[in-house]
Amino acid sequence: MLDLESLLGRFRKSIGRNVLAKESVISAIDSVAGINLSPEEINIKEFVLEINSSPIKKNEIRLHEQEILARVRALTGQKISKIFYK
Repeated sequence: MLDLESLLGRFRKSIGRNVLAKESVISAIDSVAGINLSPEEINIKEFVLEINSSPIKKNEIRLHEQEILARVRALTGQKISKIFYK
């Protein structure tokens, strides 16, 4: 039972980090580009930020991509290398 409890504890910590990273990304995009995204539109996987949103939002984010990446790296401490648009 202890092994299961420790496994679930690690899983909770992992989910918490992902939620905090998504919130940081959303605030960085909002402050730089003035675009509001929901957490469902963002996915962070293997140092790549995936954005699945409307074409208008994606184009505006693309215009400010380098500023957003710099701000996200500063806020989260994660080494996100690029933004992938779906």
